[in-house]
This record gives sequence, structure tokens and C-alpha cells, in this order.
Amino acid sequence: MQNFLLRVPPFLAFGQDVLPRLGAIAREHGKRALIVSEGVLHEGNHVDRVVEILKRAGMETMVYDELMPGSPASTIDELASLARASRSSVVVGLGGMRVLSVARCVSNIAAGSSRIGDLLDGKTPDSSVPYIEVPSSYRNHLMMRDEAIVTDAGRARIVSIAPGTVRAVVLDTGFSQTLSSKYALAAILDTLLAAIEGFFSTDSSLYSDTLLQRAITELHASALMGVRNPTDTRFRYRAAEAGMLTAMGVGVAGQGIGGVLSYVMNARFNLPKSWVSTILLPHVVDLLTPRNAEKAAQVAAALGEPVEGIRAVDDAPRAGRGVRKLLSQLDLPVRLRDLDVAHEDLSAAADDALEYPGLSSVPGGAAPDVLQQLVANAY
Repeated sequence: MQNFLLRVPPFLAFGQDVLPRLGAIAREHGKRALIVSEGVLHEGNHVDRVVEILKRAGMETMVYDELMPGSPASTIDELASLARASRSSVVVGLGGMRVLSVARCVSNIAAGSSRIGDLLDGKTPDSSVPYIEVPSSYRNHLMMRDEAIVTDAGRARIVSIAPGTVRAVVLDTGFSQTLSSKYALAAILDTLLAAIEGFFSTDSSLYSDTLLQRAITELHASALMGVRNPTDTRFRYRAAEAGMLTAMGVGVAGQGIGGVLSYVMNARFNLPKSWVSTILLPHVVDLLTPRNAEKAAQVAAALGEPVEGIRAVDDAPRAGRGVRKLLSQLDLPVRLRDLDVAHEDLSAAADDALEYPGLSSVPGGAAPDVLQQLVANAY
């Protein structure tokens, strides 16, 4: 079996109504908490609920909920200064992947005198203020990785954070019940892309393959449930379980060419990452299929496609067919041109993607012409 390293948070709470556990977990680290969130979470009363839970645990709270998609990286320095000035003993990140990445960086910078520029320059802090993650969605691909995504001036950067930054993750599946049906399904497809790319990754192992193959099966099933009955809350809970499996799997295997391009295009054009991932998904599968026919055949089986199980090379093309069959049932964009961005601009974004470390684990490599062809096919 291939060697692998996995850093798991010391405490992980997952399931329905686990949010109240946050108070006792946070109280272990002190009496003052800085909550980093976004205004949209007030709509479901999520921010107020977190504040109340922490107050009941005897903690003082300070809330910053003004993060916007275009917020500059300098906001992280401002929040870190706020954490230091308020003597916050713990940082709580409440929101989606963008918010959680900001909160991770804040907890690192607040522990010393470094700035966000230092993280962007590749300087990883030695320590961090204790950090607790409360995802508002089942899409949290960096959960088990010592990394964060920083967006600044139209560019997305993957930065390393101090090992052990994340002291706990509290993933209450109730959060996903407030997502719109369309967003919930798009998040499932984004997670499916991460799971498939992790499954094909050259850094994958028996551990990650086992988790990700199951995740692919569950994501496919949850998407079909959501299409057939959007009001059935069970599809969201099933997607949350699959999202957890995906986070554990990509914690070892990482993401790939589609994940990198979706981060780049999200930062450069402010496009919804989940939409970009959905559009790229079938084309990424087409790219990876001939590079590992055996795994492509396993993906096809996980997607419910009938496979012979005798010659993988015969079953491999059914992986792309299974993805397209699923996408045909969803009311989501299917072409990059549908997002009102010119092809030449997307080509420039593909050039930006070449410097991302995630491409190193793409089987067969990701040369510039491969990236350009993938974007052209998806356009």
C-alpha cells in the first residue's frame, strides 16, 4: 500500500443537531471568541445561534460578518489585528469554503506578528490561535488539509497554514437544509468533481480510494434524490455524509485539474465555483479516463452504470456517460460560454493555473496544452 499522511482535527462532530457542542469545545480554549462569517448566514439565524451557544458556555464574542466575494486579502490582516486587540482565545469560522479559508489565515496571523503577505510568500507560521471550523455546507474540501485558499486582486492562491491549526470541526447537517435546491445540487456536483479527481490522483492510496469510491456512489445517489424530490431533506443529509468522506479522501489525495481551474476562474471572474466545477466535470472525466482505465471503470460502476467487470478498458468510457446522464437531469449551466465570459479570457485563466501545486498529482501530467484543450472543450 502506498504511504500517506493525514492530519485529522483532534475533535470532529458530525450529524444533526451537533452545533450545541460548539460551546463546550470552544470554552476549552478560553473565554473570548472571534467569529468570522458572512452576512447571508443571518438569514437562517445561524450567526445568532452560534453567538448564543458560545454565550451560554460563558464566552464573550465578537462577530465579523462583512466578508464579500471581492473582499481583498488585506481584510485578513485587519481581522488578525482585531483578534489580537480583543485578546481572542479562539477563532470560529462559520460559512462556506471562502470564509473558512479566511478564518484559517486569521487564526495563523493573529498568533504572531506575521501578515497575509508572509503566507502568500510561502512562509508558514509556527503556531496559531486555536481555530474551530463550522461549515455551512457539505462542501469543505480542505477540511483535512493544512491549507487555505486566499483570493486577492483576482487571483486565488493556495497557502500552507500551521499544522494543527484546526482544533475542531463541528459539521451540523442542519445547515444544508437552508440551502436553495439549485445551490445544494451544484455543491454536490462540485464535491463529486473533487471526489473523482482525488480518486484518480497519483497521491491516492487504498485509504483514500476506499473513501472516495463510496463518496462518488453517495453523491450520485443524493443528486438523483434531490432531482426527483427537492423537498426531501434526506438527499441533503446523504450529501453531507458524502462530503465528509470526500474531505477525508482528498485530505490524502488532493484535488486536480478541475479543482484548480474552478478556484482560478472563481477568483478571476467572480464565477460561482460550484457552477464552474459542474461544467468542467464531464470534460475532466473524459481527460482522466484513458489515463487510468481501471479507475474509470470503477467510477462508472459507482455512478450506477452497467459494467461487465471483465475488461476495464471496455467499461472505462461509461464513466463519462454516467456523469453526463446525471447532468442532463439538472437545471445547471452546461457550458462555460453560458457564464458570459469570453473564451480568450478563460484561456488566460488556464495559464494562471499552471503554477498551482494541485496539478502535480494529475495522472499523466497537466501541460499547458492540456489545460487549454480542457477549457476549449468546456466552452
